[in-house]
Amino acid sequence: MNKLEPHKIWDEYLAGENYHTQIKLHDTVKRNEQFYNGEQWEGVNAPDLEKPVINVFKRAITYMGSQIISDDIGINLEPFAESPEDSKKCKILTEQINRVVEHTKAKAKNRELVRDAAVSGDGALYAYFDPEKGKYGEIEIENIDNEKVIFGNPFEHDVQKQRFILVVKRMMVEDVKERAKRFGVLESDISMIQPDERTSYSSEKEDADKKLVTVLLRFWKEGGRVCFSESTENVFIRKPTRTKAKLYHIAWMPWEKRKDSYHGVSVMTAYIPNQIYVNKMWALAMVFSSKMAWPQRFYDATKIRGNLTNKVGQAIGVAGDPRDAIWADSPAGNMSSQVLELVDRTIQYTRESMGVTDAALGDIRPENTSAIIAASEQTAAPLIFQRLANHQLWEDMVHIFLDIFEENYGLREIYHETELPDGTKAKQKMDFDFETIDYDSFDINVNIGSATYWSQLMQVQTMDAFFQSGIIDDAILYLEHIPEGYISGKEELIRELEERRAQQAAVPEMAGAPAGNPEPMGQLAAALGGI
Repeated sequence: MNKLEPHKIWDEYLAGENYHTQIKLHDTVKRNEQFYNGEQWEGVNAPDLEKPVINVFKRAITYMGSQIISDDIGINLEPFAESPEDSKKCKILTEQINRVVEHTKAKAKNRELVRDAAVSGDGALYAYFDPEKGKYGEIEIENIDNEKVIFGNPFEHDVQKQRFILVVKRMMVEDVKERAKRFGVLESDISMIQPDERTSYSSEKEDADKKLVTVLLRFWKEGGRVCFSESTENVFIRKPTRTKAKLYHIAWMPWEKRKDSYHGVSVMTAYIPNQIYVNKMWALAMVFSSKMAWPQRFYDATKIRGNLTNKVGQAIGVAGDPRDAIWADSPAGNMSSQVLELVDRTIQYTRESMGVTDAALGDIRPENTSAIIAASEQTAAPLIFQRLANHQLWEDMVHIFLDIFEENYGLREIYHETELPDGTKAKQKMDFDFETIDYDSFDINVNIGSATYWSQLMQVQTMDAFFQSGIIDDAILYLEHIPEGYISGKEELIRELEERRAQQAAVPEMAGAPAGNPEPMGQLAAALGGI
């Protein structure tokens, strides 16, 4: 760490920018953003030409994103070695991770990430611990543009195998100077923080560039622990610091992997020429219709005195007999129907090549249930790799959260679902020391899935099947395993069943009637009818 200097980090940044230039990353991202947002005629010098936009990408990418994130991400931790203590720890960790997801608005950030990955080629999340937030400090999550992440080895996909990672920030000069003062940087060094001209980023305009300075957040590993520094071209804002973290706190999702490059390939890039062709042909069709839709009038200039006008009721002087034909109308020209047919075909084939069919967009009417199921499966199949990549990103995020728990959480107050003396369950406040967990030897399985559509719904269907077949004959046990939100007033229903069970147990056996539980389906139906 002692050998690290700001100018050396700046050289690493320039090398990364040179690689981005070689693969035309900045140009590609800027162009894709413009086409996605409908700015598809920028740079075209044709003042007399209409500039229509038939945006093929907007609807297609919106559909693809909705298919990937249509269901919430479900997160659950399970110990490989089953034990009551490990199960309790996993449940506490799962609760805390879901709390982080909720408080950081991670689901909304995931929507932004998937959209960025489709348009730019990559999506990235950066997690960090903010000690000033809340009573004990909290985890925060940020989306990072793929243009502003530089891997030490651009040919390696795995984030955790990188020699170093740079996160590039463009900040106002005054904000950086205030930040440097807060971390004790000398005034002589602060005066060296000046604007720099880096206008290659797609989200940046030249006028704003004059007030911005590039700040480089560098991460690397020494002795199995992550170190970091924060610097400009000439000044350390935060000097190299060793942390207790074992993982880089960055999760990366390429839309489609590119061979020998950590940057992925956007779904849009290959089809922009198709979009340009559609817009051009539509513009030319509009020109043709505006100029050729009405008939042209021709007249004999030797017979008409002055210019012919269209004023209603005006007398027109002629030379000779006015009954002779003095003008004629030419019929309007008809544009070939093949033009619009080819435009429609281009739009159709482009969407299908992107994996978006008419069935996916709801432009067909399935005739029966089998057709609906088949259409659903066919439309979801092309995005299975992207869905799994998103799940892998969140599995990486879970490990990052656990790494932050180990490094920063310690003893703190949490809410945990516990069993009350009357047998019911409720979330109660308790103290828990996260340092009591041996994260190195604590072997856990991280389950990531679609919470509402797959995991929870499958849980309900499975419990229904067990209950109806008699594998589970206890209505209370059945209800306890139903996910939250599927049965309104579930806790009250369980409490009512337990009270009835207690009453039945208290009544002595009479007239040979055995005490115990009634038939399970009848018990549940009776309870439902009584509440």
